[in-house]
Amino acid sequence: RALIESFVDDVATAGWSNGLSAKLMQLTGPGIPDVYQGSELWETSLVDPDNRRPVDYAARRAMLARLDAGELPPVDASGAAKLLVTSRALRARRDRAELFTRYAPLPIVGSTAHHGIAFDRGGAVALATRLPLGLARVGGWGDAVVVLPHRPVVDVITGARYDGGELPLARVLGRYPVALLLEEQHD
Repeated sequence: RALIESFVDDVATAGWSNGLSAKLMQLTGPGIPDVYQGSELWETSLVDPDNRRPVDYAARRAMLARLDAGELPPVDASGAAKLLVTSRALRARRDRAELFTRYAPLPIVGSTAHHGIAFDRGGAVALATRLPLGLARVGGWGDAVVVLPHRPVVDVITGARYDGGELPLARVLGRYPVALLLEEQHD
């Protein structure tokens, strides 16, 4: 048991990173996104989620209220970061559907480019980390950048704004291993 617990401790942070990356890719990619009832936080059952299990809706509502009030939680065992990514991605698809009309891979360049995934859905750019343990071993993103059109975007997960163009991944993915960049709305 101690050996397994030690292994889990060693890979937990990478697992959370991979979980957020997979969730963002699944929710923003082509097709209809789905979320199993009760899996808005970390799902560790090692089988397909079971929609028949009891769900603590009150805890999820309270956590979502804190997120909606501006809390940016750490990526930790609470799963709040997953709820943040899930709620922001689903709301973006609902509220800005015109930005999710096509699919085009985006170039990431630099020495650690293979640790990133980027695609443009027609004005919504999803960025995610892959192979986080290897990325940590080489010291982080270094010179890696994603190349976007030169127009302002906002990360709907963190609220950070960027001018577009070549964006350093160390900056964009500094807080979370994922970002969802939407073209800024002009009123």
